[in-house]
Amino acid sequence: MSGARKAVDSTIRRILVYTAEIIASIILLIIICLPLAFVVPMWIQQVVFGTPTAQLLVNPIAWFGPVGAVFITLGLGGVSSVVGYLYVTRLLLTGDTVSSDSDAILSDEDE
Repeated sequence: MSGARKAVDSTIRRILVYTAEIIASIILLIIICLPLAFVVPMWIQQVVFGTPTAQLLVNPIAWFGPVGAVFITLGLGGVSSVVGYLYVTRLLLTGDTVSSDSDAILSDEDE
């Protein structure tokens, strides 16, 4: 009975780990896409609504100037790179811990 319980616990733990990895991947995708914060609204306004470039509501070039818009976009890219790197390293460290725990459970089942 104890072996079956450990197998069920191991299976549930793996399902939860895979679910957490999927959620983490979605969050990482959002973090990596931070530099698109200006591009997507501008694209929607131009393509979907047919708004001329001079009348865009979200227009970082009009707000910050050409150089400022480039620096803001590079800044968002830098922030997303740093946060994404930290997030991935944390995810990899968490994955190693979980896999070693599940290996320990599997080795206990063999005994």
